[in-house]
Amino acid sequence: MIQKTTAPSSSLLALDSFDLLNYGTLEVPSGPVRFGFQVDLSPNAVLREAVFGLIQQGSSEAGKPIGFAIRIDLERGEIWDLVNDSGLIGWVDRAIGFSAAGGDEPLLLSLEIERVGSAFLPKLQIGGEEWLYPAIRSIAALDFAALAGSKASRNSSSIEPHEIFGNPSLWCEGSEK
Repeated sequence: MIQKTTAPSSSLLALDSFDLLNYGTLEVPSGPVRFGFQVDLSPNAVLREAVFGLIQQGSSEAGKPIGFAIRIDLERGEIWDLVNDSGLIGWVDRAIGFSAAGGDEPLLLSLEIERVGSAFLPKLQIGGEEWLYPAIRSIAALDFAALAGSKASRNSSSIEPHEIFGNPSLWCEGSEK
């Protein structure tokens, strides 16, 4: 069930300015596993920015949430890390002018993470492009919330987040029994 939500931690103040949807939670065991979250960004949405990620529910290490969350500036094509202090990750060519282009194809936002020992090794894909995202470490089993959100363009009317994101998929494979 998709629910409107708020940022899961006060240390993620960057998320407070977005209309967020929670697409569910995923329990990730402490053993080897692959898991991920993906959602389509509507080509009809007139947006300035979008956020997307998997963020740990509940407690955090050193007062910071554990997870993977990005902000995409759809006017400039910039991809920014929101959780791990990595700053600018890269640029999406297709995102430049995405909201003005009015194309037929949605922009796929995808995170696939492989857990090997205490390392979480992420793969970020936006459209047909792939970026390195910072790996994180944790030995504990974790619960991640799948979040996506948006900030409307300066020239648009209010758009509901559920009208912007479609075809969500949250998955986990290879977990211990």
